[in-house]
Amino acid sequence: MTDLHLTPHTFPMPEIPGVTITHGGLHYLQPELLLDFISVSTQSLISVTPVALLYSTIGVLQRIDLRKIPITIKGRVVYPVSSQALPSLRARLIINGPFKKLKFQGTLISASWEPSVQNMTLIGLALEFTVPHP
Repeated sequence: MTDLHLTPHTFPMPEIPGVTITHGGLHYLQPELLLDFISVSTQSLISVTPVALLYSTIGVLQRIDLRKIPITIKGRVVYPVSSQALPSLRARLIINGPFKKLKFQGTLISASWEPSVQNMTLIGLALEFTVPHP
């Protein structure tokens, strides 16, 4: 028998004006903006899971789904965000547990064997958050 009171609750990034961009039903945290955990949930966060990246190529928005690997919030964590579909991406998610803040940083860098990414812009990272079940 499963005790539902012990099962953690996972929910997607909420819309936060000035911090997130909405596309295809997901809210993406914009790069370089500091997100305070209280903007997401009044409960303590257990983990953060990167879900998808949003970028544009010559004004056309595109999404790349990521492997859903939860990142436990303990201390300060620098998590590399990567995708085989876009190997020129160099990004990281910085989670600062003690200060209850996170930041998404990323760039698109052209490698010599790949098509140029100079017309591509990284727009945001969609996240899921896990909290203890109330």
